[in-house]
Amino acid sequence: MFRRGNRLFAAGAIGILLTAILHTLGHFSSPPDEPALLAVLNAMSGYRLDMGMARPTIMEIHDSLSLTMTILLLVVGSLDLVVLGLAPDATRLLHALKIVNLLGIAGLVAVFVLYPIPPPMLCFAVVALLFLLSLIFQKR
Repeated sequence: MFRRGNRLFAAGAIGILLTAILHTLGHFSSPPDEPALLAVLNAMSGYRLDMGMARPTIMEIHDSLSLTMTILLLVVGSLDLVVLGLAPDATRLLHALKIVNLLGIAGLVAVFVLYPIPPPMLCFAVVALLFLLSLIFQKR
């Protein structure tokens, strides 16, 4: 799996998994004790949206989307490593996965540039660089 030609791709996949872990730690960490932020969080917890079958609070929507990101990052990183472990010589498949990963992660970088949140922007930028390098230096 970690042999020459696949190491940068494996590093990118591991980078996705590490980003998922960091994201989860951030999700479950306590917010700073700032009155303005606590007022926003209380408002998010108190405001409900009528969605027909359910009436989630804005905080419940935020939490569910945040944990969805964690789960999807874990799935993508794990799938990359599974494919790499099962088919380390499938050059065309790995090339396609490198491109898909690069485009997806670059999209996430763009989101966090547009909505500037430095920790995920920097993590995803490093991961995108790893996938880009894995394309540049792949076995021919």
